[in-house]
Amino acid sequence: MKKYNFNYDLTGLATYTDEVGGDLIAKAVLKGKTADYVRVQPGVKGTQAINLLDSTLSVQDGACGWNTAGTTSLTQRDITVGDYKVNEALCPRDLNDYWAGQLLNPGSYNEVVPFEEQIADLKVAQISDFIESKVWSATVAGGDSFDGYKVLISSATAGVVVPSSGIAAITTTNALEQVDNLIANLSEEVLDRDDLIVFMSYANYRKYVTNLRTSNYFHYTPEDAGKEFETFHPATNIMVAPAKGLTGSDRVTLGPAGYMVMGTDLMSDSESLRIFYSQDNDEVRVRANFKIGAQIAFPSAFVSNDLA
Repeated sequence: MKKYNFNYDLTGLATYTDEVGGDLIAKAVLKGKTADYVRVQPGVKGTQAINLLDSTLSVQDGACGWNTAGTTSLTQRDITVGDYKVNEALCPRDLNDYWAGQLLNPGSYNEVVPFEEQIADLKVAQISDFIESKVWSATVAGGDSFDGYKVLISSATAGVVVPSSGIAAITTTNALEQVDNLIANLSEEVLDRDDLIVFMSYANYRKYVTNLRTSNYFHYTPEDAGKEFETFHPATNIMVAPAKGLTGSDRVTLGPAGYMVMGTDLMSDSESLRIFYSQDNDEVRVRANFKIGAQIAFPSAFVSNDLA
C-alpha cells in the first residue's frame, strides 16, 4: 500500500459557498406564473427538436379487400434557448463606514457579507422576473436567441388564428366579450381539452374580474380555481390567468397550455446560483448561469388578438 502526501494548504479555501444554488435556480425558472401552466422541457443546451405526432384517421365502410387511407405524421419544431449569466461582486470592506459594517466578522479578513441568504433569495426572485418577461417578450429580430410567446402566438407564426373582426383592447366592460371572441375562433379539435388557458397582463386580468363582477357572475371567483389570480371563464372549461411577462401589453392569447413549451437546461451542473469568496480579488462574488427558451407545438391550436 502506498501513501501519497500532496501537502495541501487548505487555509485559503472560501469559508462560504452556497450549497443549494442549483435548487435556487430551479426555483427561479419554475417560479414564474407562466411556468405554473406550460410544459417545461429540461436538458436543452442550444437547439433541440420537439418531436410531434399527428394523424388523419380515415374510417371506411366494411368490405373485403385492403384500401389504404389515412396518414400518420411525425414532425418537429425546434426550441432554442438563450444562454444568460449573472456576475456581481460584493466587497465587504465597502461596508466598513456604514451600519452594515457592524455585521461583518471581527478583523480585517472578511470573507462573507451580511444577509447572504436574503441576497440569494432576492436574486432568485429577480431572475424569475427576468425569465417570465423573456419567455413572452424575446424576439430574434431584437437580438435574442429565440422568439417569445408574443411572437409565437401571433400572426407572425403561420397557423395561429387571429379573429377577423371584433378585436379591441380589454376594458372593464368588454373583457368577457373579448375572451368569447377568442373562444369562438378556437379550433374545434382542441375545444374539449382540459388545459385550455387565456393569458393576459395583470392589469387586463383585473379589468376582466371587474367585468365578471359587474356582469353579476359573483360565483366565478379566483378561489374557485384553487389559486389566487386565476379563474374559469363562465360556463367553459377555459382558465383565465395573468402573466407578468405581458406587463404593459394588450396581447391576449388562448390555447392549450400543454402545447406551450418552456425550454431550459437545469440538468447542467454549471447552472446554479453561487455566492463565494474570491481570495484573488478579495471580494464576495455572486454568479448564476441559466438557459431559457420558448416554443409552441401546434400553432393552429392557438388564437391571439394580435395586439401589441
